[in-house]
Amino acid sequence: MQNYKITLLKGDITKVKADAIVNAANSGMLEGGGVDGAIRYAAGKSLLEECIKLRKEKIPDGLKTGEAIQTKAYNLPAKIIIHTVGPKYYSEDISLLKNCYINCLKLAEENNCESIAFPAISTGAYGCPIEKSAKIVKEVLSNYIARSLKEENFKVLYSQKDYDVYNKEFA
Repeated sequence: MQNYKITLLKGDITKVKADAIVNAANSGMLEGGGVDGAIRYAAGKSLLEECIKLRKEKIPDGLKTGEAIQTKAYNLPAKIIIHTVGPKYYSEDISLLKNCYINCLKLAEENNCESIAFPAISTGAYGCPIEKSAKIVKEVLSNYIARSLKEENFKVLYSQKDYDVYNKEFA
């Protein structure tokens, strides 16, 4: 990967300074918990208003698993938020997780982002084991040629356990 660096961080994704921050959203694009709830709280009320508008105008049936869409970042230290819906581990095709990351990277490139911060998509309420997530993410990032992301791709992991799993996979 040319001029491309992957940095693993343990902490709160809403505090990471990156051009794009990825939200592990639900298909309704409305309020959720976990990463989605933290991002919405930190971004402020205007994010919900934009998501309601997107829902009415662009995605009346909701965002499909693996798809991605962008909004403004509002109060977050980023240019944009990229929302993606990860697969539910026990009821959907887990290979759709690759689409989440690829579609987010494509949107970041289209928006001339030089850095992007990802959470561990689908590993919370959607049940994907963190070890499986780490392998999928490593495969996607090592196969994806990032032409516009010239600086960093941050993988932000909230817990020490998740950080340790990713650190081992990416070592």
